[in-house]
Amino acid sequence: MKVNTKKIISLRTMRAWSQQQLAEVASVSLRTIQRIEKSGNASQESVKSISSAFSIKPDDILTKEKQKFSVKRRARKYISVILAFGGLSLLYASLSTASPIMLKVDASSNNEQLASIRLLNEEGHESEMRVDNMLKIEVAAQQTPENQIRLKTKVYEFKEDMGFVHVASPILLTEFNKSANIKFSASNGVPFEIQIIPEN
Repeated sequence: MKVNTKKIISLRTMRAWSQQQLAEVASVSLRTIQRIEKSGNASQESVKSISSAFSIKPDDILTKEKQKFSVKRRARKYISVILAFGGLSLLYASLSTASPIMLKVDASSNNEQLASIRLLNEEGHESEMRVDNMLKIEVAAQQTPENQIRLKTKVYEFKEDMGFVHVASPILLTEFNKSANIKFSASNGVPFEIQIIPEN
């Protein structure tokens, strides 16, 4: 399949991700990302994985056949692109001035604590916690106008033959100094619990 390499690179750089980070989030190899960004050729599975990492539809990164546009349609297209970039600039400016949020993250299994860490999370960015070669948790915190904390999380399970594999993306809503919990069982049946507390 042919993908729009410029769009993939743009989406990646907008998130300040390296090729390695995109590879980890999409659960593909670094060489796959390098090859796709260079050649524009990708398997259907890779397209699905990359579009999922960016939370968009696979069609959004596929190349479309060039169409002939009238002058009026071209003008409308360019104006909408300019407005979109203007909106992104405003969004970036608002995110860059937001206050960071301290998160206390605990991971446990069968009531036994595996790890406990504090992450200083900048709004609009993901913070990461790894539990040996078992789990990887990515979390992005955002304060809502109602002073609640929205936690966008990604949970990865480590598999010997594949590395970290994305298993869940729960979105949690909590408040400062109140815990939000994620419970799940790994593919081998081992139960895990992740507790996230935003601190102020």
